Amino acid sequence: MPQKILHVRDTSTKTVPVSQLTICLLFVAPCIPKNLKSSLNCTTKVGSLSWNASETAAFYIVTAETNSGHKVQLSTNDTWTYISEFLCGQEYFLSVQAVDAVCTSRPSVPSKLMSEPCPPTGISSFMNCLSNIAVVSWTGSAGGAQFYTATVTQDNGQSQSCWSDSEQCGMPNVHCGQNYTVTVIASNEKCNSDPSEADTLQSDVNVTMDCFKNQFLVSWSASKGALSYKVTAQSTQGGVSSCESTDLMCILTNLTCGQAYAVQVVAQDDICSSLPSPANKFKSVPCPPENVAVILNCSTNTALVEWQASEGADSYTVQAFGVQEHESVCETDSESCVLLDLLCGFTYNITVTAVNSQCNVSQTDMKQLQAAPCAPQQLEARVVCESGAVAASWEPSRGALSYITVAQGNGGYESTCNTTNTTCLFNDFLCGFNYSITVRALDETCDSAESSAVEINKGSCVPQKVTAEIVCSNDTGMVSWEEEEDVSFYMVQAFGPSGHKIQCNNTESSCELLNMQCGQLYNLTVTAHDGQCDNSHAYLNLHSVPCRPTNVKASLLCRSNSAAVTWEPASGALSYLAVGVTADGGHQIECNNTITHCDLSNLQCGQTYNVSVFSRDDSCSSVESDKAYVWTAPCAPQNVTVDAQCDNGAMVVSWSPNPTAQYFHVAAVSNTGARLYCKSSGTVCTITNLPCGQSYNVTVLSVRDNCESKPSATVLTSSAPCVPRNTKGRLDCVSNSAWVTWDASEGALSYFVLAQGTGGHNSSCTTTFSHCNVPDLKCGRLYTFHVTAVNKHCHSNNSSTFELETGPCALTSISAMTQCNSDTILVEWKLTQDTPLYLVTAEGHDQTLISCNSSSNSCVLQNIHCGMHYSIIVSSSSDKCSSLRSPPNKIKTAPCVPDKVTVVPSCEENGATVTWAHSPVATSYQLTATGRDGHVTKCNTSVNNCTLANLHCGQPYSLSITASGDNCTSPPSTAAFRTVPCEPSSLAVDIECETNSAILSWDSSEGAVKYFSFARSTDGGTFYCDSTNTSCIIKGLQCGQIYNFSIEASNGICNSSFSAPLQAGAAPCAPTGLNVRMQKSSQTYWAMMSWDSVNCSSVEYLVEMTGRIQNNPQALMEVCSYWWPKNYFEFPMPCSTAYNVTVRSRNSAGSSEPSRALPGVTAPCAPQNVKYSGNRQSAVLSWETSVFATRYTVYNVSSGGHVEVCNTTGLSCLLTNFDPQTIEVTASNAVGESSPTSKITGPIGTRRRRDLRATQVYANLDKDLEIPELLTVTGGGVSLYVKWTTVTDATEYTLVIEEEQREQQASQPPRVRTVEGDFYIETDLRPWTTYCVRLAAKNTISQSDYSRPTCRTTANGGY
Repeated sequence: MPQKILHVRDTSTKTVPVSQLTICLLFVAPCIPKNLKSSLNCTTKVGSLSWNASETAAFYIVTAETNSGHKVQLSTNDTWTYISEFLCGQEYFLSVQAVDAVCTSRPSVPSKLMSEPCPPTGISSFMNCLSNIAVVSWTGSAGGAQFYTATVTQDNGQSQSCWSDSEQCGMPNVHCGQNYTVTVIASNEKCNSDPSEADTLQSDVNVTMDCFKNQFLVSWSASKGALSYKVTAQSTQGGVSSCESTDLMCILTNLTCGQAYAVQVVAQDDICSSLPSPANKFKSVPCPPENVAVILNCSTNTALVEWQASEGADSYTVQAFGVQEHESVCETDSESCVLLDLLCGFTYNITVTAVNSQCNVSQTDMKQLQAAPCAPQQLEARVVCESGAVAASWEPSRGALSYITVAQGNGGYESTCNTTNTTCLFNDFLCGFNYSITVRALDETCDSAESSAVEINKGSCVPQKVTAEIVCSNDTGMVSWEEEEDVSFYMVQAFGPSGHKIQCNNTESSCELLNMQCGQLYNLTVTAHDGQCDNSHAYLNLHSVPCRPTNVKASLLCRSNSAAVTWEPASGALSYLAVGVTADGGHQIECNNTITHCDLSNLQCGQTYNVSVFSRDDSCSSVESDKAYVWTAPCAPQNVTVDAQCDNGAMVVSWSPNPTAQYFHVAAVSNTGARLYCKSSGTVCTITNLPCGQSYNVTVLSVRDNCESKPSATVLTSSAPCVPRNTKGRLDCVSNSAWVTWDASEGALSYFVLAQGTGGHNSSCTTTFSHCNVPDLKCGRLYTFHVTAVNKHCHSNNSSTFELETGPCALTSISAMTQCNSDTILVEWKLTQDTPLYLVTAEGHDQTLISCNSSSNSCVLQNIHCGMHYSIIVSSSSDKCSSLRSPPNKIKTAPCVPDKVTVVPSCEENGATVTWAHSPVATSYQLTATGRDGHVTKCNTSVNNCTLANLHCGQPYSLSITASGDNCTSPPSTAAFRTVPCEPSSLAVDIECETNSAILSWDSSEGAVKYFSFARSTDGGTFYCDSTNTSCIIKGLQCGQIYNFSIEASNGICNSSFSAPLQAGAAPCAPTGLNVRMQKSSQTYWAMMSWDSVNCSSVEYLVEMTGRIQNNPQALMEVCSYWWPKNYFEFPMPCSTAYNVTVRSRNSAGSSEPSRALPGVTAPCAPQNVKYSGNRQSAVLSWETSVFATRYTVYNVSSGGHVEVCNTTGLSCLLTNFDPQTIEVTASNAVGESSPTSKITGPIGTRRRRDLRATQVYANLDKDLEIPELLTVTGGGVSLYVKWTTVTDATEYTLVIEEEQREQQASQPPRVRTVEGDFYIETDLRPWTTYCVRLAAKNTISQSDYSRPTCRTTANGGY
């Protein structure tokens, strides 16, 4: 990059340090390129430009621009370039700019460059044969030309030129009678332009065409020395016409139409003839078109006019002149034309005129055409009430010979009527349906367009779904029906058996009959008024509300506390309902019967009931009868209590007041069966003289008017227990306790033993047994013992007493120690004199003894048990009660390992309650639960149970339990259990509509051994299933319901929570029994589809059809119905179509899968390209194959009927006395017969197909396909293998397999197969049946005849 260093200098005299100088760097643009040199290569028309290099330039931008704005720009790294995008005749200014990484220089001084001249245009030339001078003129170039050179060139390549700086020049010595080509070149000082477009040098011979006479009028300029002239016209086909004249004109006659002629004139004198003038080419009059055919398109009322190509015609004009003064014209350059604006009902005379550049007079003979009849007008329809028929009428239509009237019902029903008059009568209309009526006019060829539609309804149907019900509350009859369209109003009349009559009217679907008499059977008539006929009636019956019962009575049945109710019969009643209601309204009871009495049971005690009776029929209850009253039995006493007065041997019974009772009766029944009674009119009663040791069941009865209540609730009580007997005791010197026993006392639940010692020390024990250990007695004391018996209510008097004296305690200061979880106790004491041996005895709380002896001051007790309370004494001999003994020393051993561990899962909390045996010495316990997934939870407690919650689901947990007491902890006790299973996941539901069941599946749940599933509908219905694997089938679902499905897992003890509900609908099944029937209406086949109704509520259906028109995979059809509730539908069907039809069903629960597809084919299309060869005496009629056709029929329609003259499976027929105007051809198969083809052309050789363009098709058009040869037909099992030779130009083959008809057996439709190869295998044939096979070759334009049939019989098995 160029840089310049600028030094900044201080101009003062001061000295500036170098460090204070500032250096600036500036970037400078590249220099402008110079010395531009340009030039143009005239041959290649490429310009070149060069220049001197610019310092620091990275590249250059070159620009070439004209004053008119054309601009060419390019870039280069060199100092030269080529420019090829110049326009001719332009002055260009060329400039260059230098570019570096930062800057671009200004453009250089431009260099001028002139491009090559443009070629001259508008070349014209003229030959003057008298002077032999050719004059050439042109339009000059737009710019850059300085002079021009014109050149004329003969056919042999010789040429001569002239030069001019203007826009014309002349060339002498150019001879007449020669063909010359003229070109002009523009030039400047350096370059020549391209040659102009060539022109042909013209002579002065003129030719004029007389179109009406098909003659040429030839004129020319005089030739020097000529005495006469001869004119010759020669056609391209070799035809010649000539004339001679001494004048300068002549007429050429006898020209052949549609030929191109070359016209030349030769000048003559008596000796010589000149060379011919240059040939002038002219066309004669076009030939008139031939074989004109007029085809009327009835649907559009347009006419397709066709003809054979006319020689010499450039275009054609078709004119149709109406007899009624209307004209229609079309023009075309092809061989057919469509007349679009024909008027209906008119008769036209049609001509075709061939036109070229000179003439338009070559006209054909007239063809007459009858246009399609006009659509009928003023269509009217009315209902004939007397007969129920519908009459239609209309104005006559121009051109009509007959009429067809079509009535289309809104349910798809169609009815037709044919007539030659202008009226039609329909007798088959369905009531309640709206019909759209149209009429078409017909002549011998066409149907008119449909008239405007008229809508009519035959009239209302007899009202449907008529129901009547009584409104019980107000004696009103509610009558309803299914509302229909086009009904003005409905009238309901009701006639009672007594002559009572009621009437109501309404415009909607229900009506109310007011003030009906009770207990009557009314006859109802429902009439639909439609404003036309009013003759649609429906009949039914209705019961009014039954009359109310009379003379109602009620009486109490004390024993059962029920009421007997009676009444008189009521009119219209089928049964009766008696109702009893307490005075406060708090309780109601009912009974019913078909006769005039019933009992009200289960009455409440102590109540007054109001009793009334209602009459009932199947629908209603009458109004309430007059009331009767009944007073029920008194209530049992409440809040009974017993006060046991043990000291007095009595009990006092009390209860709450009861105002409905006159007095009360108390009964006390002992455990021995003894009964004690008392009676009171108050709320207290006392029973005395109760023996000891008895228990009593006490009840109280309320009594009024000799009617007793039910017993009160039983109260348990007892008398005082009897005094214990035979008390005695013994002393236990090891523990210093007394063991006391006695005989059991009657009525005792427990016993209390009291020891009263001298000095005021007491000790006691309580027990439910007849023995007890009184602990902790003092040494050297006298104790008095007695026993008292106790129950819930009393205690006995004290038993007789006895005394025990404890021995003295001489030894003192003993100690006992043990280690945690050790099985020994170390006992130590102080030595005494003269005691050679000491005995140590330990007594456990379970009264087991362990001892050791020693002559020293210590001893070790072995085999000590864990979890024990021990009392230890030291004595000098085996006499534990001797005076030389110690007081008891108490010690506890370490807690045992907790045993008897039980685990009860807690399902709701996803945990468990763990219990174990109580340890007498443990003060606390620790429980640790560890899951397999590592989860740990702990519980500390002072009791022998613990509850774990919120554990992880589906996990096995190991339990460790330790017991702690004082300073020791036991080894752990272990156990295991599994928590609640996890909630199942990934629930999937597949509902099978055929079995009304649902298949549920899910992922396995950790810890589960069983699963429970349910499906709950929106109305609350629930279905269940259970399984030990991960799937289950729920049966009995109701079609049309939507269900919520859920599942829970179980481990045999606990169930998991239910999975999130999955909603799915029990959608209806795909319909079955699908059937398709083809029905022809007018010229259209309709597919009438029906199927079996699906057994489900509120079902709608959708029909779907796919197909291949003409069995062509490129012409696909897809059509569907709308959803609707009926089990039928219909589609109009195109001919020669293979189809598949399915039907689906749906309701609010969902949509079914499509039904199994039903395949089929429609009737074939009418045969096409019907043609004949031969003559009227004998002709061969042929046609193209119609897809799916198995047979063709030829009819003669000359006498107004259809007379069959030929029936074949081939594609041709030999006919005699042939008239193509009276012949129709149809194709047929098992479905039906096509529309007829009456357009017949021929003979074959005189007509060319114009719709095929390819050369190969033209070349093969008249070549018939060969008949394929059947090589092999082999039967194996119930199959046939067919192989044949291939045919040149065939693209596919039609194979027909027909079952040989047996006696008394209906004929079976043939099997038609289209195959592209050279073999085919047909399966699913009948066993032991003969089949015959025929074959034809086929391509897009024709089909061969069928081969001779080959027959084979199937077997009974496979190959």
